Amino acid sequence: MAGETLNPIQQMVLDALAKRADFVPTTPELADEIEAHLVDALEPVARNYSPTNALFITKHKLGSVHSCEAHHVATRDTFAWSVPSVRGTVLHKAIELLLNVRSSRSPGDLVDDALDRIVESERGTASDFIASLSPAEQAELRAGVVDLVTKYEDSFPPLKPEWRPVVESPAKVNLFGGAVVLSTRSDLTIGHPGSKVIIDMKSGRVTQSHREDLRFYSLVETLKSRQAPRLTATFSLESQRIDTEAVGLSTLRAAVHRLVEGAQLIDELDRQARSPSRRAGVQCRWCPLAASCDEGRAHLNGETDNDY
Repeated sequence: MAGETLNPIQQMVLDALAKRADFVPTTPELADEIEAHLVDALEPVARNYSPTNALFITKHKLGSVHSCEAHHVATRDTFAWSVPSVRGTVLHKAIELLLNVRSSRSPGDLVDDALDRIVESERGTASDFIASLSPAEQAELRAGVVDLVTKYEDSFPPLKPEWRPVVESPAKVNLFGGAVVLSTRSDLTIGHPGSKVIIDMKSGRVTQSHREDLRFYSLVETLKSRQAPRLTATFSLESQRIDTEAVGLSTLRAAVHRLVEGAQLIDELDRQARSPSRRAGVQCRWCPLAASCDEGRAHLNGETDNDY
């Protein structure tokens, strides 16, 4: 970033993302070891699926089944856009434009362009939800994203093109001939394979579940590129702080353990081998079962505190 003066927050973020002098990329043999262990552990689960009826695993499915199985079952085949989810989509599109359009533009202009592109190019998805909002609600959505883009520009260091920044980068790994599919979509990645940094942008606070999500992302990247990423990071736009974790054997093993446990739970629930358990938590706020769930009602009434 020669010639650019960073403010203290930007410098802090840059320092947190910087490559250590003693960093050594992982070898393909580590990826082979991790994959062999994962395949061995998932083999009993994979028998119940096929390429035409695959077990499709994402960070959302893992988080859902590990938090509350009843909520997972109730929502596994549904998706409904909401203001928070659309806000994130518009934010990511605005950051993509910020990184790839060379001219200097205000946060408001970036958000307006992002909204226009989403409405024009994503019919049947976020565009329909945006169109269903009242003019006042659309104005509130725009204002919220402008605030987030402004905070991003104020706190995240400008990224050089040679760092290869990519927004909304998908990755997919097929196991057992496609009977088990691991899928991710990273908010922001920088760097080359073997030294990649995977960054999750959050509008709110950072929680432990975010590290668990990023460990899953690291695992998928390791299996895909045969080298582990160097670092994962969660950046909170609300607090303008970054939480980083170096990727190594211990974090990849933790990701494998959580993935295998989650896959086993999903398999049992898919086969209706048992009734789903219930665990109150943050998901109760938007769970369709909340009105009839004793645990959920107690949580929402403030009698429990199991947020994660």
